Amino acid sequence: MEEKNGKYNKKEDLSEENLEYLSKNDVVGKDELRSINKKQENLLIKEKMENEANSKINEEIDNKEGLKKEFKEELKLKENNSNDEIGNKEDSKKEFKEELKLKEKNSNDEIGNKENSTKEFKEELKLKVNNSKDEIGNKENSTKEFKEELRLKVENKIIDNKSPEKSINNSSETKQISIEKSNQINKDGLDLKPKVKPKKEIPIEKKPFNEFINEHLIPEIINEFKSRDKVINEIYIKKTNRPISEDICWVIYCEVRETCNFWLSFEKDDITSLKSFSLCKNYEKPSIIESFLIDEKKITLKLIISRILQRLNGQKLIGAN
Repeated sequence: MEEKNGKYNKKEDLSEENLEYLSKNDVVGKDELRSINKKQENLLIKEKMENEANSKINEEIDNKEGLKKEFKEELKLKENNSNDEIGNKEDSKKEFKEELKLKEKNSNDEIGNKENSTKEFKEELKLKVNNSKDEIGNKENSTKEFKEELRLKVENKIIDNKSPEKSINNSSETKQISIEKSNQINKDGLDLKPKVKPKKEIPIEKKPFNEFINEHLIPEIINEFKSRDKVINEIYIKKTNRPISEDICWVIYCEVRETCNFWLSFEKDDITSLKSFSLCKNYEKPSIIESFLIDEKKITLKLIISRILQRLNGQKLIGAN
């Protein structure tokens, strides 16, 4: 009975060793053995398929995790780069504002020095006028003393001379000499008065800001581009936001057909105030703001036009100026 149970139990075992044992000892029939072999093959195939499916799933999970990790790293890198760019732009903007502030301070110092020089010149001129008046007064006193001296001499000569005719003649001659000298001295005194110089017409750069821009600078810009066969679609001045920095100031905007757009900005309604310049092609937006004529002590119409053309020529937008 135990031997039979052992054989039966061995029938449940599908290992190759047990199947070989069952075949040799005729424990099971050939059909049953084939059925067992087929069952074993199905189990092996199923197990293999499950292993392959699990491998694919694990591989897909690994790939997705790898892609997810790469995406996170790329996203983090882009975020860092954006923060760096924002930081750099803020630093550049801060530096530009500090530079503008420093230049404005220097300009105010220069204006203060000029005002002091003008005040000193006025005081010096006033002193010279006073000195001239004193000299005229002294000469008038000298003339008066001279007349008095001549009068005394004439009286003395009249007393000393015995002949009345001679006395009268001498007196007449003396008086004539006195009158001529007196007239000459008075004439010299009158010539000492300061001469009034004719008024000169003020330079166009000294005219009011809006008059200089609208009546001189803008028409000259139009003429310069016209001489280079360039057409200006639009040009005007307006108190508005400066490009990029967005602070409020006076801005000249100019659009040159099929060439470029540029912005010339003035910190105040004064051509000597701090200035900046931005430039881009017609289909672009400005990305750079540059200082303009910061080292020039004297600002003239020709100088402004020359530097505008120089900036455009530097970008090869027009011919050499």
